[in-house]
Amino acid sequence: MALSNSRTAMQLLFNDSWIVRRGPLSDGHSQELLNRTPSVRSYDSCQTPCKESAKNSKAAHHTLFLVQFLQQLSFAGTIVDSYQIGKFFEVSPAFSGLLVGLFMTGGAVGTSFMTLILQARPSAWKSFRSIVLGCQLMDTSGVFLYTLLMILAVNEQTGPSWIYCLAMVRFAWGLGSGVTGQLAAVTITKVTPPHQIPEEMQSLQFWQTLGLGMGPFIAGLMIFAHGALGASHASPYKLCAAPAALASLQVLSLLTLWQLCPSSVEEWPGPSSSDGTGVSKTCPQKHSGRIQMLFLSSCFLLCSLRGYAVAGAEVGTAMLLEESYEWNRHSIGFLVSGAFLASIPLRSAYLRNKSLFSTISWIRILALIAMAGTLLLFSEVAEVMPHGVALVLADAIMFPALYLGEGLTRGLMLQFAKDSTVLSANQASFLAIVLNNCARTVAPWLSRKHISTGAPSQGQDLFATGQLLCCGLFLAIFEFGIQQVSEAGAAAPAPVIVIGLPSLNEAHNIEAVTKAVDAGCHQHFPNHRCILVNADCQSSDGTPDIFARTPTHCQKVLLRTALPAQGKGAALRLVFEYMLQVDECTHGLTLDTDVTSITPDWIKSFSLGLASASSYDFVAPRYARHRLDGFITNLLVYPSLCAVFGRDVRQGIGGDFGFSRRAAEAFLAEEWSPSIEKYGIDIFMTSTVLKKGFSIGEVELPAKVHSPSLPKLKRMVMEVLEVLLAQLQGETFSRESLQAPPRICLAQLQEHKIPELQVDPAVLLNLAEQCFQENEACIMATLDHWPSLSAALAKRTVDSTTWARLLHSALTTKAVGARGSLETLRCFFFLRAASHCREAQHLSNPQAEELVKSQRDQLGRLCRPNS
Repeated sequence: MALSNSRTAMQLLFNDSWIVRRGPLSDGHSQELLNRTPSVRSYDSCQTPCKESAKNSKAAHHTLFLVQFLQQLSFAGTIVDSYQIGKFFEVSPAFSGLLVGLFMTGGAVGTSFMTLILQARPSAWKSFRSIVLGCQLMDTSGVFLYTLLMILAVNEQTGPSWIYCLAMVRFAWGLGSGVTGQLAAVTITKVTPPHQIPEEMQSLQFWQTLGLGMGPFIAGLMIFAHGALGASHASPYKLCAAPAALASLQVLSLLTLWQLCPSSVEEWPGPSSSDGTGVSKTCPQKHSGRIQMLFLSSCFLLCSLRGYAVAGAEVGTAMLLEESYEWNRHSIGFLVSGAFLASIPLRSAYLRNKSLFSTISWIRILALIAMAGTLLLFSEVAEVMPHGVALVLADAIMFPALYLGEGLTRGLMLQFAKDSTVLSANQASFLAIVLNNCARTVAPWLSRKHISTGAPSQGQDLFATGQLLCCGLFLAIFEFGIQQVSEAGAAAPAPVIVIGLPSLNEAHNIEAVTKAVDAGCHQHFPNHRCILVNADCQSSDGTPDIFARTPTHCQKVLLRTALPAQGKGAALRLVFEYMLQVDECTHGLTLDTDVTSITPDWIKSFSLGLASASSYDFVAPRYARHRLDGFITNLLVYPSLCAVFGRDVRQGIGGDFGFSRRAAEAFLAEEWSPSIEKYGIDIFMTSTVLKKGFSIGEVELPAKVHSPSLPKLKRMVMEVLEVLLAQLQGETFSRESLQAPPRICLAQLQEHKIPELQVDPAVLLNLAEQCFQENEACIMATLDHWPSLSAALAKRTVDSTTWARLLHSALTTKAVGARGSLETLRCFFFLRAASHCREAQHLSNPQAEELVKSQRDQLGRLCRPNS
């Protein structure tokens, strides 16, 4: 009789009376999408830049070094003439110093302009060639206009009024310097491995120092070529010699840069440090936001103090030598040049011996050398050496020591700001350059004002005192604001959180997800270093490239799966392995990249479960779900986990999980089946931590809006079911009352409404039909022992009681994982899902949730018959 009923049921299944309308899916796509599988291509894991990118990076560095050399040369090339120009236009010595400093004021404005561009378009620095050549054209125009005004002024003997036009041009001349200065800082930070940033910034500073040295040298050489200038008006056209030389040099440099400048540059994509862990000794996220701001503020002050000390000494010394020691102008030019060029032997000594001391120690040594040099500026010391030799020696000691030390300081600042949670590299560089330029604007004016005060010796001592205080403050701020932070960071590295973002063809959404996650990490993990890891499954739509281009506060790492592993599980396995490679990593977090409803507050919820005092080994999501969403969770995973482990884990395959380091170790210690490397990964993670008794919590989240699951439901059910039954094999049913894990709830996340969702039961019936047709032999064998299933087939519906019995049988069958058992359960799952869909369609979401719980309890009663 049973055999007859079975045959009748199968006949009913295949005859024409089983008419199912090919209804639309929940997102309006056709039924044909159900059998579509993602396309996959093979890549190797890649975290290193290509050779072409490295070549362009070097070319960019060389271009920036040359540009900064030329622009500092333009700044310093007018110093030698500035005092005589002031006398020519009948203005005070202080105003002649201001004329020099206005170049830096223009630089500050240019820096501000470039900063705003980079804030609005973070990838604008990649338009490298256009920006550099544009700024060089601005510089060329500025120097030509400055030279033209000088010629007109000298020719017409117009008097003081022209000095203001000259000042305006001098200001405009400096605009390009500010733009490229900011571009240099940001570009070096972007294209350089982080552990090399201090060294590259010192190289940049070295070339700037050479420019400051060569400017006065060229000016002095031009004056010397025309003979020494006697009286201020004896040969006024000689005031145009230095600007004309600078203009000629500017044209040559523009032609050189046209050939040298690379057309494009790319960001360094590799790990943050040479040891592969991504941890630098001055890593910002080793510290709280307050400590980070202390470090960066200290760097800003050091930059401004260095700018004040150098600009003040440069202009003040030139005036003292001309007024007090009656040096001629070309000799002063050679002096100032020689003082700056003394950086060449000092840098050579540093390069030979840099391994003997740390970067911090070198900054301290150079600051002490500069401080000692300022003592030679005092009048009593200067009298010991005739003809102002002490002043020459003071400059030769101070200038290179301050510049090379400040180069290392700025390098540390940018290395720190690269991953800082309080300021970006763009913002940090802007503040440093603007403060430096402001100091270099004020210093020439104030230094000459001090020297002009009282008797000559009094003015000189007042000037020397200012320089000594400046160097002393530099050393004090360094010891308090940088040394202590660096030592604390080396002693107590910050914990690291790795955020895995598995993806496959998510080009339309990866940027939004990355920005939301980055903002959440920036706000809610202030004492952690967060690393965003895009584990991509061979996307063909450029998903990894978009991720790499998305600007973030957090460090980013790109991993790619390789054949034959192609699924989400294979991607997360790379995340787990990477996580264990980072020594300071304590927790991980994985988030689906097809989610369109994610906000930074999601990260806040997970942070309370991972970074709080009561952190858990595993944090699962508990979404507000639509009544017609989550069939696999509601009918398979949720009741099974509750029955076996006695834990009310609502979303065991929710896709977004937090986990501890030891949980990641446990995941990797298990044997991985092909299904785990695909959609079975979520249930594998949840069941593993439950089996091992790890601590588990839940975070309540709003509705998860993501790509529809129905198109991939056929594969997903099989992979989840296979892993679920394999994981639960050998486990006993819990005899305890159902316990809910601790929950984390944020009020602001509970206010969102659940989006409406349309699911046609006909789609699920179509899947059931396909499954039954493909597995007729297995179904026939099962129906012989399950009369109730024959009745269910005849009625084209499976009620909750029959489903609970079928699921209980699958959980208690010794031959768990047998293909026939899996296929039978899968076929009847689709039929039960269609029945559940019809039952829940007209319920409210809370009522549908109670329906799911009642089905959970039905399985629980079968598993605990005596409880």
